[in-house]
Amino acid sequence: MKYMASAGEYRVERPGRVVARAARLSDGLGLSLFGALVATVVATVVRLLGPLVVRGGIDDGIAVGDTDVILVAGAIYVGLLVVQYGITLISQWSVAYVGERYLMQLRSVVFGRMLRLDLGFFSRSKSGVLVSRMTADIESLQEFASDGAVMALSNLMTVIGVSIALFLVDWQMAAAVFAIVAILLLVTRVFQRQARRAYDMVRERIGQVLGTLQEGITGVRVVQAFTQESVQATSFGRVNEKHFDANMAAARAISWYFPVVAFLRVASIAAVLAIGATRVIDGSMTVGTLVAFLLYLDWFYQPIINLSNVYNLLQSALAALGKLFGLMDEKVVIADRPGAFDLPEPVVGTVAYEGVSFGYVEGVQVLEDIDLGVEAGERLAIVGETGSGKSTLAKLAMRFYDPTEGAVRIDDVDLKDATETSRVGALALIPQDGFLFSGSLRDNIKYARPDAPDDEVWAVLDAMGIADWVRSLPEQLDTEVRERGGRFSAGERQLVALARAFLADPAIIVLDEATSNLDPETEVNVEKALSVLLTGRTSIVIAHRLRSAERADRVVVVDQGRIVATGTHDELVHSAPQYQELVEVWQRGLA
Repeated sequence: MKYMASAGEYRVERPGRVVARAARLSDGLGLSLFGALVATVVATVVRLLGPLVVRGGIDDGIAVGDTDVILVAGAIYVGLLVVQYGITLISQWSVAYVGERYLMQLRSVVFGRMLRLDLGFFSRSKSGVLVSRMTADIESLQEFASDGAVMALSNLMTVIGVSIALFLVDWQMAAAVFAIVAILLLVTRVFQRQARRAYDMVRERIGQVLGTLQEGITGVRVVQAFTQESVQATSFGRVNEKHFDANMAAARAISWYFPVVAFLRVASIAAVLAIGATRVIDGSMTVGTLVAFLLYLDWFYQPIINLSNVYNLLQSALAALGKLFGLMDEKVVIADRPGAFDLPEPVVGTVAYEGVSFGYVEGVQVLEDIDLGVEAGERLAIVGETGSGKSTLAKLAMRFYDPTEGAVRIDDVDLKDATETSRVGALALIPQDGFLFSGSLRDNIKYARPDAPDDEVWAVLDAMGIADWVRSLPEQLDTEVRERGGRFSAGERQLVALARAFLADPAIIVLDEATSNLDPETEVNVEKALSVLLTGRTSIVIAHRLRSAERADRVVVVDQGRIVATGTHDELVHSAPQYQELVEVWQRGLA
């Protein structure tokens, strides 16, 4: 049952193609793989010489009473064991090295590819499933690389070598044995089909377990706030029970198969003993030949049993590869297209939406026929009810998505024509909750400019008025922020996010209401830093508060995917009913 935890739901209809594609990702491992193969072949050949030495010792030594032959045969046999041990050690290390090195490269390729996918992919994909790809699926490959690959290669070589040896020693008894082996192959085929269906279900259930587990942990505060611990635990219990049922289906496949293999092995030995004993008695076979044949026969069935075990790991590995390749085959929607060029330097910072329409789902428009221009250095606030499309406008400006119609331009250049490098250098996003990565405070501030000297970092902190706060920290810039910035408060995280954007020095800032989740005192500090950051830069603010709209040079009101009003705060208060309603809601919230 060890291998069942990595079983796969992916139906490998064409495993050859999966293996061929996997081989194409093994750059630089060809020589190591060849060395591992050679070492395994040599170890197998050395082992197969053992029964022949035993036959010589029995027929030419024991049968005629020649002690010297017996001693020489024993010495050779021991020597073969020593050589076999040494070469097997090299073989297993070599195969494990190739497997682990390959997995290291595969992880990097898959993760790098996943980071290139657009936000639409992540919005329609469950995070638990993606985590499963990089954990459970990689673990399946890990098990095959560390255990299965070595076992598969050595046992496959042994089965091939023993098959040849059996026919060379006595082809008549070998023919009888292979008649029983034909039954074994038929039984194995039935087992494989049954096991594949079980593996499919196990992999599916693993993804569901991980997804439910992650959801429960992520939302634990909500669960506890509404005292729904028992309900959440019951929900997880149902998913967990389905996972158990899937594993038991796999266990049933294993429970009947291996006893059948053991029975056929005993039947083969009994047949060989019956045929061999008769031939030894009538003089057509020596005792040494019979013993050698029995040794080879014992070595023949055990590798077949091992290979059947490895089949579990192989199915898991192929299933995992199929899932990972499926992830790698996801189309990168947002990418530099042929002929893309850098935005002209210096970037002035004008932004224009020209006839922009967009929908996350085909046939469902979120934005429709948007025409909007933002002047260089202007602070534009976008307001509207939840679901009106204001955040989508910000995402289009960052080119997280491309409009289905129309164009978004920076300095009169369509974002689809601009290179990613120049676009990223011109824009910066500051979300509601400043996300920090595990590592030092310095690493987080220098995230967009890793090569920036510390003098520039301190200059930014001084300009934003937060240098004293950083100096008050025990380790200053070397302070560990912990996972997701857990060492700092929400306001402190936001200050770090602002400093990161300031150091990147973009021409355009997109803010998804950077102060909406802060208490009043912290909001004042963040607003001071924010005013420094926005000076001389174009800013598009998704406003959720009255203050943000009041401080903007211009306010745009979005309703059901359309711009319904534009002007200053004072103008709209008197002329736009939708804006008046929003202001009333904001004022009630402040009361």
